[in-house]
Amino acid sequence: MQLRCYRCGNSFALSQVEITAALEAVRAAGGSHYDARCPRCRTTNKVPLPQLEKAAGTTAKPAA
Repeated sequence: MQLRCYRCGNSFALSQVEITAALEAVRAAGGSHYDARCPRCRTTNKVPLPQLEKAAGTTAKPAA
């Protein structure tokens, strides 16, 4: 998943492992977004839950 920092414009990626961990953390906390830190300037970039779910595909759906 490619992201772009809103502050410095740096492009960075979240791996599939990071996306899965982020989904688990957001769902456990009942949040609506994940805070991804830019590796260059360390600014927090909000990634909405639906965007994480879309990037994760069908493998990270919650167990019913």
